[in-house]
Amino acid sequence: MSKGEKDKELRVSGSLVNVATIVLGMMAAYFLTIQSLKVELAAKAESRVVGMLDKKLGNIEVILREGVVSREQFYAFSREIEARLTRIELHLVETGGEKLEKH
Repeated sequence: MSKGEKDKELRVSGSLVNVATIVLGMMAAYFLTIQSLKVELAAKAESRVVGMLDKKLGNIEVILREGVVSREQFYAFSREIEARLTRIELHLVETGGEKLEKH
């Protein structure tokens, strides 16, 4: 094999390595972008749920101030809200653990 053929072969293999590196870099950037979008959407969904719960609790305070709800009804409702918040917290902990395992 002549020196010219070796040089040509090195240039071709170097070009292939460059192309492969570029393709892998683009794929990594694509998947990182998708993952970050998923994390952002999950955070927005969680903040939306918390905001909705805050609004509902605010409405309950107004009702209590007006004296429309009896003490027994309030305690029953309070237990329901506590159970719901516990389920939400468990869900967030479980999904948060899955997110950490994926990274």
